[in-house]
Amino acid sequence: MNRAADWLRQAERDLAAAENAAGAGYHEWAAFGAQQSAEKAVKALVESRHGSARGHSILSILSQCALEVPEPVVEAARELDQVYVTARYPNGFAAGAPADYFSARTSERLLANARSIVDFCRSAVP
Repeated sequence: MNRAADWLRQAERDLAAAENAAGAGYHEWAAFGAQQSAEKAVKALVESRHGSARGHSILSILSQCALEVPEPVVEAARELDQVYVTARYPNGFAAGAPADYFSARTSERLLANARSIVDFCRSAVP
């Protein structure tokens, strides 16, 4: 059974939740939500092409798609992959909690990256 539509719908909800987290000042959660949104969107893309993807690297999952991915989307994936651990765990940095390292500016950039990936995947999923 192809569940691409389910993955894409959840990706869009995760993006909305990440935007809400940013608006409330939880920028580390906005970062993680942006990463999760993009990850689910690329999994939707792979599944729509009758594949399946495991793991959490957006860049790696994108490489499984047999289509040309625009460079800005690749760069967005690279940046979002960097926050999968650091946005959630204090040991992602030498000292301090994730909340110390993520700001409104970070949220804005990461949410834009997630939006670009979700938009790309939405346009490529039949």
